Amino acid sequence: MQVDDTFEEPQDRDPGDDAAILALCLAMLAAGTYCLLTGFGSRNGPGFATSWNSLPARTITGPTLGGLFTLGVLAALVSAFAL
Repeated sequence: MQVDDTFEEPQDRDPGDDAAILALCLAMLAAGTYCLLTGFGSRNGPGFATSWNSLPARTITGPTLGGLFTLGVLAALVSAFAL
């Protein structure tokens, strides 16, 4: 990278920032999947409790999506602050 008349190497990002971004993407993927499956968040769509009850195979899908979301958020926090 050229700065004035000299060349300098770009500063590398902290690896924890990259891991935090990926973990947050996992959480948003789980939330987006929930919204697509249930219609939650759409205009005049169902509320959270109603959409939760309309999940297909609720006993499997609910804990899976909830677990992925929780795992993503926790991993993002750990990656951002600990790494």
